[in-house]
Amino acid sequence: MGYQSRRASVVAVGLSVACAGACDANDVGVVDDVTPRSEADNGIALNSAAVNGWQLNGWQLNGWQLNGWQLNGWQLNGWQLNGVTLNGSVFKGTKLVGSQSVPIQGVDFIGAQITLSDANQQQVTLRIDNVYKNPAKPTGDVYFHDISALNPTTGTWSSVCRDSNGQPAAAIVLANAWNMTTGARVDAADAITIACRGAALAKCVEWNYRPWATATSCTSGTCKSISLKDHHQACTRMVRADYCGDGTPHTFNGTPIDLFDKLSPVIQAEGTKNYSNWALEAEWGPNGALCTGDALRLQMFDDRDIPYTVPSCLDSIDNISGCGNFTASRGALVVNKYCPVWTTNPGACAGGDDWQGEQQGQH
Repeated sequence: MGYQSRRASVVAVGLSVACAGACDANDVGVVDDVTPRSEADNGIALNSAAVNGWQLNGWQLNGWQLNGWQLNGWQLNGWQLNGVTLNGSVFKGTKLVGSQSVPIQGVDFIGAQITLSDANQQQVTLRIDNVYKNPAKPTGDVYFHDISALNPTTGTWSSVCRDSNGQPAAAIVLANAWNMTTGARVDAADAITIACRGAALAKCVEWNYRPWATATSCTSGTCKSISLKDHHQACTRMVRADYCGDGTPHTFNGTPIDLFDKLSPVIQAEGTKNYSNWALEAEWGPNGALCTGDALRLQMFDDRDIPYTVPSCLDSIDNISGCGNFTASRGALVVNKYCPVWTTNPGACAGGDDWQGEQQGQH
């Protein structure tokens, strides 16, 4: 029995170069999947799609797209910078002072200007206005950057990232690029991505799935050190409810989700284990959902009578035995739960209809 939406029309969705404010996990480990942002930030017409104060722009992968841009050079207060690389989320390099090469890193880049160009030789100049560690984790290795772009016509600078109120927001600089259509990471040694806080790429870093870091994974008593790059990618699929891993999101803003993993020690622990009505949504890998449970975020569209197309992959990943148990053969990296009728108190989740049962009941 296949899935079929009870509505024939389709909501047109897409990615834009928008940005948003940040949202962190609360005390019980439940996180908001997407922070609301203003329509002015993303250039998508949403007036007809606003529902009960929520805006249907929760599909942002990133806030500012620099994928495919080539680095032309750096300057800092008249010094030419050399050998600049990204060390985690912070730049390092050298500056030539007289005949001496002086190493610089992190805050030393404040005031530096970066010139980039694309394949059509279109250029953009960015300026690093501030560099500082994530205030929520001052002993960690996640650095925030305040970055502005030059308007060559007016000669003015403005932040490349903005929060839900349209105010300047910080970014996390990541190695590699992301395909802004499919959501896939593109490993490229000469690419950087400016990930605006509040969008999926930055959120998953702040939830400690830092793609430059490693963690310990144990299977059947055998443990090994692994890169967190794929955990980060799986997290971005989960944040956007990108079930089929094709870049198509299925979520609203501000939806609480409970995210957890099986690393040793865990990075995100299951926060709603003892709460009733929180149900499994899916296991996730870098390419999307590996299996699904009963509480899909698609129910939000049904509840609000918003048309959508049921993801084509759901038939193949539903009713898989042991979904949510991190079965080794599936290779799940993260799992999430969702409360269909939620409140501001995770423990007071009111439950709700089984979305999959509802859909199957349409036949």
